[in-house]
Amino acid sequence: MVSSPITTPHFHSRVLALLSSSLSESEALSNNATGSSSRSLNSQPLVIPPLSPVDTSLTPDESMSQTIGVSSTWTDLCSPDPFIAAVSEDILKLEIAYAAFCGITYVLVPGPRLRRSSMHDGSLARYARAIIEALNAGPFIQLQIWMPMIDHPGNTVQQIGDLAPFARPDLVDDEAEAQPRKLDLIGTWAVWDFIRSVCKYHTRLCVG
Repeated sequence: MVSSPITTPHFHSRVLALLSSSLSESEALSNNATGSSSRSLNSQPLVIPPLSPVDTSLTPDESMSQTIGVSSTWTDLCSPDPFIAAVSEDILKLEIAYAAFCGITYVLVPGPRLRRSSMHDGSLARYARAIIEALNAGPFIQLQIWMPMIDHPGNTVQQIGDLAPFARPDLVDDEAEAQPRKLDLIGTWAVWDFIRSVCKYHTRLCVG
């Protein structure tokens, strides 16, 4: 078996450009209406265009059955900002649908970005619902949630171009996130158990 990202850096750049443009327009409209510099909570949905040949290196082929697809690791399905979470979900569904079209049967999906407030602010539930939508988008694909064995605070590193920093500041609990985190030996297990229970122990869902 060989693993391969489903989309290319070109797709990543295109999404970042669309997201930046959408947030700038939303902020400008908010400034005109209220004179405030905060982003509007009623941001218009961001439409992610279909994949073009430069957005993916995968094509339908017999070898695809031996390929493990890897969905984008720069998305944030567990974002406290519903707008960023929705964009991330649309990207995941687009990638899963294309992987299914190519004949891929196994896809690795990055696990949720573990935050102190994830269990309480609904962001983890949004992640689980996004996984359900992804399972529906690829009816023959086995999804593996890619998670660390232990929730170690020092292992959380943001990539360049992550969607997480785009979350609106007023929706992020900075005080809770600023507090030092301790090593949680069963935190990852609790998160996985929550996800699989929301997904009703789906037979095509497992942990990786």
